[in-house]
Amino acid sequence: MSTTEEFITPREPLVVRVEGTAHERGVQYGSAAKERVLLSLENYARVYAKFADLTWDEATALARTFVPAIEDFDPRYLQEMEGIAEGAGVTFDDVLALNLRTEILFSGKARKLAAAAVVPGECTAFCDLRGPEPVVGQNWDWIPFSHQTVVVLEAIPERGPRWVSVVEAGLLAKFGMNAAGVTVLTNALVSSLDVGTPGMPYHLLLRGLLEAESAEAAEQVLRAAPRSSSANYLIVGDGTAVDAEARPGTARDISWLPVRQGEYLVHANHFISDDSAFPTTATDHGPRVMPDTLFRRERAQALAELMPRPSVAGWHEVLSDHENFPDALCCHPNPKEHELEQGSTVASAVIEPARHLMHLVLGHPCSVPRVTYDYGPFFAGN
Repeated sequence: MSTTEEFITPREPLVVRVEGTAHERGVQYGSAAKERVLLSLENYARVYAKFADLTWDEATALARTFVPAIEDFDPRYLQEMEGIAEGAGVTFDDVLALNLRTEILFSGKARKLAAAAVVPGECTAFCDLRGPEPVVGQNWDWIPFSHQTVVVLEAIPERGPRWVSVVEAGLLAKFGMNAAGVTVLTNALVSSLDVGTPGMPYHLLLRGLLEAESAEAAEQVLRAAPRSSSANYLIVGDGTAVDAEARPGTARDISWLPVRQGEYLVHANHFISDDSAFPTTATDHGPRVMPDTLFRRERAQALAELMPRPSVAGWHEVLSDHENFPDALCCHPNPKEHELEQGSTVASAVIEPARHLMHLVLGHPCSVPRVTYDYGPFFAGN
């Protein structure tokens, strides 16, 4: 097995552009990212065993129980996962289990281990509307092996807007933006309400948001689909923004936090909505299972207050901050922790939605050069 140091050595960015039917796009994706998909499977087998006490066969059987909910939402997602499996030379169940990593990690069986387990913090996201145009973005922190499995996925679907997502190989989406002006940032959340009830999985809902024709349509995606997991969705479009703290359930189980012009919002891996919106019988487990979440949000807010005006450089500096190292905004593996409990900033993005610009670091933003992707021409069909 590779060492942590090898896992965090930056690889050449893998940019995969796909088009055609859902199945065709899946085959193209799986073929281009085959090596990384296989590495994802190898490591998630270890992750599910450690955090959920599940064999791979047990994890895929659990994932199968979500198929009816996915089919009701959009059967093309199943067709695309079948294509990914074909392209990568693995089974559909393998790809399905990758896409349900959140639901498997916080399944009913996994909750029995929750008292002893601490999972790496996942993300610190922000939206800044204090300037003439929005500046948004996030750090995605996860287990160090993900440095070797990240993909920039660019899609030309049969219908709907073109979109781009920074994602783990084999997954349908994570954070990104589309040609209709919708940008989606995200944070994993976990509460006592997360009991593994089948519904629409977290990462597939992110895909639904990226396919939306407007920010309002993206909000309707969240309202329409019964959700399995808690998660935070920061939706930006047409110069406006709203943060949706979603609990498992339906439309009534979402707390909406608008971000108004002249304001900014920072979100990490715990609920921040008013207590009245959170059920009194529920418990937010984020600060316990991801204990650095409170610090990351407070630190990012403090640094944002010192920023004279919102800018790409200013937010890049925030996301590169090392206060509380190694469990900092720019997260580095802690050698005192178990390999699979270590966190590391896998990707860091500052996005200018109005200009279709994604300033992306694949790796630690403190040291890896930032690359600017201009998606204006791609979104325009060029």
